[in-house]
Amino acid sequence: MLALLGLWFALAIVFNGEPDIDRGVSGFFFAATTCVEGATTKACGGFPLSVSAFWGAVRQGFHYLPITVAAVVVAALAKELASGRGLVNGNALYALTALAAFALGPGLLVNSFLKDYWGRPRPYSTDLFGGDLPFVPAGQWSDACASNCSFVSGEASSIFWLVCLIPLLPARLRRTGGIAIVAIAIFTAGLRVAFGGHYLSDVVLGGLSTLVVFAFLAMLAERFLVRR
Repeated sequence: MLALLGLWFALAIVFNGEPDIDRGVSGFFFAATTCVEGATTKACGGFPLSVSAFWGAVRQGFHYLPITVAAVVVAALAKELASGRGLVNGNALYALTALAAFALGPGLLVNSFLKDYWGRPRPYSTDLFGGDLPFVPAGQWSDACASNCSFVSGEASSIFWLVCLIPLLPARLRRTGGIAIVAIAIFTAGLRVAFGGHYLSDVVLGGLSTLVVFAFLAMLAERFLVRR
């Protein structure tokens, strides 16, 4: 857990100190156009993938995937508890820990705190990419954005929660399924950058935030709930 937390802060420092990483990656997906006379933005244009019906549908599908999987995990856990075995089954305790991480990570830490109070404008809202708000480096508090802001990515934090579920897969499917889950998580997070909804730092730190929360809860469960 401490290693993941240390990695989170190390990456935050790197992204904050090297803001050209975020600007450069987002700029790769930005299509510039000629500004009209009197425009106040530094650059005019937009993110073409964000207006694509196909990619919009793909994004929506992955957007709802974590909550769908969470519902399946809740149902499976309820069935296990209804059997009367309680949490003696290691998978049941693991599933409960994962669900708690989903609620406290993407739910509370990311969507209810960081995104609403950290104030980093999304790429498409900044004057670098067709908006009118200033660019704010990763990790730097700002009042430029009032709510549902860019730091960190809620969708990345949710989709990377699926990584926590890999140990629950049947042993014969764990390797292939794990690779597929990681690939989906990276692809989904990448779409948020390509759409101009988040910077690279937002999705990296968002995904890592969930893993940190899960590792912390797993440590507590191992210490206080596992029977020895």
